[in-house]
Amino acid sequence: MCTRRLTTWATVVALTLGLSACGGPSRTGTSFCRQLAQELPEIAQRMQTPKEVSAMVDRYERLLERAPLTIEKDMAVMTDLLQQAAKLNTNNPQEVQAVADASYAANQSALQVRDWVKSTCAVDISSGLNIEPPRVATTTIPTTVPPPTIPVTTLPATTVPVAPAPTAPAAPVAPVATTVAP
Repeated sequence: MCTRRLTTWATVVALTLGLSACGGPSRTGTSFCRQLAQELPEIAQRMQTPKEVSAMVDRYERLLERAPLTIEKDMAVMTDLLQQAAKLNTNNPQEVQAVADASYAANQSALQVRDWVKSTCAVDISSGLNIEPPRVATTTIPTTVPPPTIPVTTLPATTVPVAPAPTAPAAPVAPVATTVAP
């Protein structure tokens, strides 16, 4: 009976590990930023040859595999644009115009990706430069023991003399005539 349970547990563990290994790369901000760091500085370089365009498509595809849901659609738009540019026949005016139109349509996605990468990875994706420290957790966990509390003692009350409140000046009194009897 114990052998059967052990075999069952071993099978469950093996399947769990096997299925999690097939899941692909992690789609988190940290994973994306790490992949971006591997792609720098090449990701910000200008593309002039078909080989450079193809290499850039590969970079964006690797980033897209790790893009969190927050920017996944925008990264897909950017990657699709680069794929179109890689297939572009520059001698065909219709294809050139189609890529130009697609680049204008992708502008909002490019801005979304740029802003997210800037705030999450602290990298300007267009230049490949670190621009500011990345965000840090705002919650801190104390690493020291708080100081002991000091008991509060009550001191006897003291009285402080208070000056009398100023009074309004009395109205002038008119002299009163008095007669004194002899």
